[in-house]
Amino acid sequence: MLTIQNLLKNVYCCIKNISKIFYRNCAILVSGFAVFAMIMLNDHNFHGSGKNEVEAGSSAVKEEEEQANQENTEELLMLAEGSFAVSCRNLAEEGKNQFEKEIQSRLSKLEVTAVCASIESVYNEIQQEPLNPYGEIAVSDQDFEALCRIVQAEAGGEDEQGKILVAEVILNRVLSAKFASSVYDVIFERSGGSPQFSPTVDGRYFSVTVTPGTKTAVEQALNGEDLSNGALFFSARSKADPYDMAWFDRNLKWLFRHGGHEFYTLP
Repeated sequence: MLTIQNLLKNVYCCIKNISKIFYRNCAILVSGFAVFAMIMLNDHNFHGSGKNEVEAGSSAVKEEEEQANQENTEELLMLAEGSFAVSCRNLAEEGKNQFEKEIQSRLSKLEVTAVCASIESVYNEIQQEPLNPYGEIAVSDQDFEALCRIVQAEAGGEDEQGKILVAEVILNRVLSAKFASSVYDVIFERSGGSPQFSPTVDGRYFSVTVTPGTKTAVEQALNGEDLSNGALFFSARSKADPYDMAWFDRNLKWLFRHGGHEFYTLP
């Protein structure tokens, strides 16, 4: 009886150290083991009683057989206890592995969710920022000075947006393959021997005084979004030669009017 108590005590210790997830499995093992132990003990007692009836006169033999039966029972119980402990350890290890896999799976899902949220946040920030098509244009000090002078000469009497639009026509030409590739060269470029911007030949480009408002408008044009809808030409119809305006109307696509200027692009 003491042996069975010790066995059940060890079984209880094994059960207590494994995950709650496997209590049911261990309970089944305990029940099976208990039934097995009771059958083994009853079987030994039954055979022992038969021998007592047949060999009642041999006490020495009886004691030896009882001792042997007890040793065999204890050996069987120890083997069963060892098997049960191994089963419990295997169940505990299996539970640990499943738990670790579940944690890794959930962490992976959380990481993916966090990355997706981060990407979405960056995308939303980019979408909210105004586009700057002129960010890749290299503007030297000479380019900046030339751009300020031509804007002052062509749109000195316009409001801030009017000045920005004239500056953007210059910048759009720099980005176009049909014109020169730098701000300064675009301003002084000629087509068929004719200047593209009249202030470069009538002296206004060199004589103007650039105002702080013009510099601010040029800086906004360089760092902001395109307000000109890609315009490549502008003209003040009231001051332009009618022949030149006829060429504009015949060969270019009219976009819009702002202030005293009309803006065009290639068809």
